[in-house]
Amino acid sequence: MPDFLLKDIDSSIADRVKRLARERDWPINDVFLHLIKQALGMENPDPPMPGDIARLAGTWEDDESKALAEAMNALKGLPDDQPY
Repeated sequence: MPDFLLKDIDSSIADRVKRLARERDWPINDVFLHLIKQALGMENPDPPMPGDIARLAGTWEDDESKALAEAMNALKGLPDDQPY
């Protein structure tokens, strides 16, 4: 297989790739291969997490989705509103 060398990667892209590698416990090379295959239409995108509509739409980061889920769980402990 041929090898490619990427140069001058923007620091925000590098940080995001490193974060994906940590989250998925993948080598950085595997993250790049996965992203390239997705961009070229050679691999299906990751399915959304069950019950995570924000991730389905692709508008929230994982930490934002987790924060919302924690907030929703905290609200479940509140008593139901009773009409006066």
